[in-house]
Amino acid sequence: MPMMNRCTDLVNKIEVRLGTRMLNLPQSLSKDKWMDTIIDKQSLQTFSRYFPHIQEYYLTADRRKGPYYLIDEALCNSVEILGVGDINWHALSRTCPAFGFGAGFYSTFDFFMNGMSLDDIALQQMLADHSSIFKAGIYLDFRPPNMIRIESSLSNNMLEMLKAIPINLLVKHPRNLMTIPPTQMEIFEELATCDVAIFLFNNIKYFNNVETAFATTELNLDVIQDYANRRPDIVQTLRDSYVTAANRNQPIMLTI
Repeated sequence: MPMMNRCTDLVNKIEVRLGTRMLNLPQSLSKDKWMDTIIDKQSLQTFSRYFPHIQEYYLTADRRKGPYYLIDEALCNSVEILGVGDINWHALSRTCPAFGFGAGFYSTFDFFMNGMSLDDIALQQMLADHSSIFKAGIYLDFRPPNMIRIESSLSNNMLEMLKAIPINLLVKHPRNLMTIPPTQMEIFEELATCDVAIFLFNNIKYFNNVETAFATTELNLDVIQDYANRRPDIVQTLRDSYVTAANRNQPIMLTI
């Protein structure tokens, strides 16, 4: 399948849903302009803030300036970084087995395997509250546009001794839309339809019911206006799904 097929399918669906084919829109408002003018700059931007694309990146010692790591300028110029996820512990454990699950640091299962009593496990609850859900109490602090610091809620941070640390960057989806999962395309199509409807309604509403020497224009913009009014509901749906098990690119914050 060609890389641009999803874009073509998307604008065709929007055209059908809004019924704009018979309006004979001018070139500046035609569907050929929707991807560049509206969908890429508005719909894709909003959707990526709630369901971003995940990209693996390595923090290396040569990119460190003081306590912060600087993301490579070449990457910053090619993608739009929206935030940072967690450390990629799976990738890290392949090169450093000590950082894998159940080794190097204590986990809940280690407590039982080491013969600790119930009282001993209860005492460890204080440490669990302190380190929260982050593995070994280590988490990432992102400072826009390209600064990352490895923080620790404990007294030490063993990761800083490593030459390369894999992390998950949260970036904007590419405009070919190929990174959006099929299960999330429907909500994105609804969002894009609403944004295009707002764009069209705001540009052609002034030409409705205009009287001329020949006729009075009746554009019947009810359908377009209805889609334009749906956008707050679509964004609220995205916001409600922001922190959920279905959104693998966002952390699920738990309170112990």
